[in-house]
Amino acid sequence: MSAGTAQRERGADGLRAPLRRRRFRLLYAGQCLSRTGDFVFQVSLAGYAVTAGSPALLAYTLFGQATGTVLMLLVGGALADRFGARRVMLGADLARVLATAGVAVQVAAGGHEVWAVAACGLLLGLGDGAFEPAFTLAFTELLPKAELLAANALQSIALRTAGIAGAALGGALLAAVGAGGSLALGTAGFALALALVLVAGRWPVPDRPASGEGLLKEATGGIRYACANRWLWVSIASFGVSVALVVAPAKALLPLASADVLGGGAGTYSLLVGSQAAGALLGGLLVARLRRIPPGVLVFGGMTLVCGGFAVLAVSSAVVASVAVAVAVGAVLSAATVAWAATLQSRVPGELIGRVSSVDWLVSLGVSPLALVVVPQLLAYATATTVLLTAAVVALLVSAATVLVPDVRRLAWPLTAPAS
Repeated sequence: MSAGTAQRERGADGLRAPLRRRRFRLLYAGQCLSRTGDFVFQVSLAGYAVTAGSPALLAYTLFGQATGTVLMLLVGGALADRFGARRVMLGADLARVLATAGVAVQVAAGGHEVWAVAACGLLLGLGDGAFEPAFTLAFTELLPKAELLAANALQSIALRTAGIAGAALGGALLAAVGAGGSLALGTAGFALALALVLVAGRWPVPDRPASGEGLLKEATGGIRYACANRWLWVSIASFGVSVALVVAPAKALLPLASADVLGGGAGTYSLLVGSQAAGALLGGLLVARLRRIPPGVLVFGGMTLVCGGFAVLAVSSAVVASVAVAVAVGAVLSAATVAWAATLQSRVPGELIGRVSSVDWLVSLGVSPLALVVVPQLLAYATATTVLLTAAVVALLVSAATVLVPDVRRLAWPLTAPAS
């Protein structure tokens, strides 16, 4: 490899490369603000529900949001593929501004109706479900393929940083200006993101010939494409298993397991969560340097290590070792998910990315609630440590087997657009 070629590859892989593009900078800045505002809103709403003795406010908002997200994901990708990422993101952000503002107004007024809160939550979820596949598509419309890994790493860093900053800011605002004011400032994050997408202006998008099908039938195109490509359906299914058996249940099982083997109660669990978040931030920073590893090996080799890490966390009785493992789990999980997003964007034809992304999101989001419902039933027969350890070992074997699937193992970072 010549020195010039190596320099170009380093430039493409570097985190700064996507930020040299004005439209991406604006979109990225908007998402930093939007994600932070989202966390401010969540923390403010939860804090208000607890202090005001209004658990129904939180419950109905979250129920409406989850319902709206799943419903919109069924067609959100098709909308993005048909109308382009920018239009759908603008509509999604507008819906989220109206929804969060509606909740803020009700809280500031000192009362709320169940139907009104649920409606705001539903509108918020519809916005979320439309935004995510459109945002995935926007990366491919704005950036060359060589910069997708770096762009997704930046997105991961923004999400982790927003989680830390938004949670702290939400608590501070709740104490300083009250629930109405803090919720309104959370809404401002979505409004600023909407404004920055408008400032970015229209960007050129590839020609996507109309299919002539109705929206619902067109939405199934992502499912048909995934089923026709073994590397894709195997990958999505494997991720679903990891989420269903480990990633989602760990939120309920790890606090109990850590209390059993580590002691220390909520403080110890909080330390593990913080360590995992710090590791996730580190993983986002480092993943762009791992492009020499084939994507299938990076993603599912990483998920194998993640599942193994959760198995260790289930039985570890040493706090220092558990903290180190939590950091590693956060870092590898972050790197694997970033690499998966870039693989999806690189390998799927441009006219189908939104719909395939919807399928991917649906599998992950669909299995999470189901897994959390099953957990209490299992705890009637076994300890949290046993359940988490068993689930982690099974998911580890599935992830390891996924690496061995030829179509997955042989994936490469493509230099040209895939054929339609």
